[in-house]
Amino acid sequence: MNEKKYVGSGKQMGNYDLVNFTIAEEKTKDAWIEYNGKRYLKLSIGKKKEVDQYGKSHSIWLDEYVPDSAKQEPAKPLPTPDLPF
Repeated sequence: MNEKKYVGSGKQMGNYDLVNFTIAEEKTKDAWIEYNGKRYLKLSIGKKKEVDQYGKSHSIWLDEYVPDSAKQEPAKPLPTPDLPF
């Protein structure tokens, strides 16, 4: 497993499920991907074990998951029907 590339942090607001966060632009500029003519940035957010000195309770990192195509079974050919001609 690759080391996480942290790009920002966030702070939980009160007793809500809301987390305000900031992301460093220079850490994400090369991480944008294109799909169907649109650009996307895949991120993951997780709660820190402890709140840091700035009150940040969450970390944000690049989601660099790539499915392992080697584990997928190759497509099986469709059976050919016996045609009378």
